[in-house]
Amino acid sequence: GSPQRFREQFGFAPDQRIVLNVGRVAHEKNLGFLLRMFQLVARRDPRAVLVIAGEGPARTSLQAEAEKLGIGPRTRFIGNLDRERTLNDCYAAADVFVFASRTETQGLVLLEAMAQSRPVVSTACLGTRSVLTPGSGACVVEESEGDFAAAVCAVLKDRARARDMGDKARAWAGQWSSASLAANMAHLYREL
Repeated sequence: GSPQRFREQFGFAPDQRIVLNVGRVAHEKNLGFLLRMFQLVARRDPRAVLVIAGEGPARTSLQAEAEKLGIGPRTRFIGNLDRERTLNDCYAAADVFVFASRTETQGLVLLEAMAQSRPVVSTACLGTRSVLTPGSGACVVEESEGDFAAAVCAVLKDRARARDMGDKARAWAGQWSSASLAANMAHLYREL
């Protein structure tokens, strides 16, 4: 993906720090938590913007909540993106990918972000626990707005740490590719 192309297309300044979430915009994705968490990030980092890519039934109420929290101007709901190009550009432009869904069976967007070398700050519930393990390039935190915001701010502040997390994330995501998983399955069948 091209971070510059995404920033130009959606009007983000080069110095803005993109805190990204991708997925269906629904209440079960725990996006209200991310808005409240971002309120804390916004107080600490004047360059931070929260970008939510996707569509869903909760968009209108979440936009109203962002306004009520005073982060409306720094929260962008950008809708569904073309998977072939614009979504990859979006991931590549992110300074940190954030995720707090309580209902995921896999959390494929985590692996998509990690494959783009994006550092991840996330909770780990249900299926995401198998994706977000130590050494994966992710910072896993409890569902606490303060702790989550502190982790996001730490990544935004320390570019070397963010790069290291992104490098680890990309390597980790490679282990989850269809080719890698098929090879693991074939190996298991040979062993049996």
